Amino acid sequence: MIEKPKRRKQVSRRPAGNPNRKVEAAARGRTKAPADPAERKTRNRTILALGVLAAINGYVFFGRGDNGLAALSALGATAIEDRSGPLLPHASPPESACGGDPVRIFEGLESLLGLSTTLSGGYTLRLGLLQLGIASEEIDSIEAGVRNHVDLSLLGGSGAPLRVAIDRLGTVHALEIELAEGHILQACRTVDGGEPFATRNIQHPLRTDVEVVTLEIGGDADLSKAVLDAQEKPELADIIARTLAFDLDFTTEMRPGDRISVMIEKRWLGRRFHRYGQVLAVRFSGSAARLAYFRYKPEGAPAGYFDADGEPVRRALLRSPVGYFAVDPEARALLAPSIEVIQGRLGAVYRLPEGAPIVALGDGEIVEVDEASNEGHVLEVRFDDGTTARYGHLMRVIGEPKAGTRVSQGQVIALAGHSGRTPSDRLRLDLRNGDEPLDPMRVLGRDATRPARVGTPISATARKRFDEDIGPWARALKLSR
Repeated sequence: MIEKPKRRKQVSRRPAGNPNRKVEAAARGRTKAPADPAERKTRNRTILALGVLAAINGYVFFGRGDNGLAALSALGATAIEDRSGPLLPHASPPESACGGDPVRIFEGLESLLGLSTTLSGGYTLRLGLLQLGIASEEIDSIEAGVRNHVDLSLLGGSGAPLRVAIDRLGTVHALEIELAEGHILQACRTVDGGEPFATRNIQHPLRTDVEVVTLEIGGDADLSKAVLDAQEKPELADIIARTLAFDLDFTTEMRPGDRISVMIEKRWLGRRFHRYGQVLAVRFSGSAARLAYFRYKPEGAPAGYFDADGEPVRRALLRSPVGYFAVDPEARALLAPSIEVIQGRLGAVYRLPEGAPIVALGDGEIVEVDEASNEGHVLEVRFDDGTTARYGHLMRVIGEPKAGTRVSQGQVIALAGHSGRTPSDRLRLDLRNGDEPLDPMRVLGRDATRPARVGTPISATARKRFDEDIGPWARALKLSR
């Protein structure tokens, strides 16, 4: 037993004019009762437990080394991140991928990630799937099911659109190749233990209609629900969000009462609706903005979207690095970005479920793909306007990109996660121009700091024809010209 040192007698040096208050209190009978031994022991245990928790948190978030979170899980502290809350993981594997719709292979798979590319420029089916981040073993199974219905060598460089639905782990659950107008090859993952993919070859007369769809955002501020309330297919929400992504973030900026009118192509195979085509015109009227876009092809230039004054609506950077996905309305308030400063570096933090799609803000090329100790999986992209974006805490990147790989604006390049030192699923976005850091919230501005417009306005000589061509569309959307 360790002997306690004897307490040395203290000599009061308090001036006579400043009496000891404790002595006065004792004289008046207000002495403090001695602490109960059991109470003192409980208090000491509480202080010790708090100290241990503080030490653990300090080790995880401030300690050196790459395995802080793993070490914490070994200590049984998994309750620090409760994954059962409103931000459940996105794009979970479905129980069954093969539905009963005879032409819509993706029916019922809207909660998965939809990726697409075109088999052009020498791209074979394998190369196209590799570009979309599909593993080689998975591609082997797909090719085994497809080659009995089409000569794979004929797909390379054919320009055929390729669309897939995958879960966040990269497993393909449905695939569609549009071989020609009205001729579709589709495959879906089976669960009966037979062939991994059930494949079908569909040929029907193609019919394209144009329709104006009007939506009103309800009290839950949910675009996906507004689409379903209008008796439309769920993917229309994603199409509208991507079209207006230069000016609106539909995940965080929607408000009850906002209205949308969209003129869109509807493609039918025989008598059955297959999918949506091009958005020809769209109008948004809401608390965040008032917008009208028209798809137009100027003479000698590619088609694009213009406003009613003939100005291109595309900007160098999108309004958000997060692709649109359906989210529980109760979790919507958690998704608004916030500012975070770490070691003097300013970044925007987007609280997201694991597997949420992360997109390229602009056209550019990959600078770095790395796994840093603090930021986990990191992807750095330099865009054509000179801005460099660093995406951190990713679950994984899509495909196997390397430095120099080109990416397109709006392309899904990664999935949100919780890699590195972070207590929750999220994305951290850092922006800079050369070595100069930029405010990552500049993409959300509505003044002169907005990213620059990209493209050439309609020339003065072509304005009359432009006004005449978009006039019927403006009237269909109930816009006054």
